[in-house]
Amino acid sequence: MSETLRFTAAEAAFVLQEPVKNVRKALDDGPIQPILLQRAGSPVRAIDPSDLFYLYAVRTLREELTPKARGEFYVALKRQWDTGEDEVQFGRFRVAISDLREEVEQRTQCLAELSDKIEFGSEGEVLLKGTKTEVYRIAALLDGEMPIDIILADYPSLTREQVLAAKAYAAAHPKPGRPYPAITAKQALRGAGLEALDEVLGGDEPSE
Repeated sequence: MSETLRFTAAEAAFVLQEPVKNVRKALDDGPIQPILLQRAGSPVRAIDPSDLFYLYAVRTLREELTPKARGEFYVALKRQWDTGEDEVQFGRFRVAISDLREEVEQRTQCLAELSDKIEFGSEGEVLLKGTKTEVYRIAALLDGEMPIDIILADYPSLTREQVLAAKAYAAAHPKPGRPYPAITAKQALRGAGLEALDEVLGGDEPSE
C-alpha cells in the first residue's frame, strides 16, 4: 500500500468492516494522530496505510495486547513499516504481520474497485457507471430499508450488483448535505394513489 494514500474514517470503516463510529472513536482514543484533508470543500480526518493496518491488527489481536502494549506496537509498526519485515518486535512481543497485511491490501483493493463502478455527471453528480442513476439516491433507498427487488422493479436498467455497489460506495464516501429521500418516485406516486398517472406516463424508470 503506497504511503501517498490516505483514508478517511468512512473509507477505513469499509476496509475494516466496522461501523464508522467505531473508527472515529479509535481515532479519538489514539495513539493514531490523523491529518486533516480537504474533501468536498470540508476538512476531514485521514490516516496513513500504516495507521489503517494498525487498526486492523489491533482488532485482530485485541485479546493479546494490553493498552500499553498497543501503544508500543504502534510505535514499532510505524518505525519499521517501510522495511518489508514480516513481523513487528516490541518489548517481549513478536507479531507476525505478513498475513494481516495481505488481508488489509485485499480490502483496500476492494475499496479502490468501487471507484471503477461509478462516474461523474456534467454537474459533478455521482452516477452508477453507464447509467443516469445517482449513487446516493439508490443508497438512500437501501438505508430506508427498501428491498432490493423493489428498487430493481422501479429501476429496471440496474442490476443487483450495481445496487449493492451504490450502497458500498456511499458508505465509504458519505455525501455531505441534505440526504436523498428513502422512497422512489414510483413508490411516491403509488402512495399518493396516483397509479393511474404512472400508467399514463408509461411507467418510465426515474431518470434522476
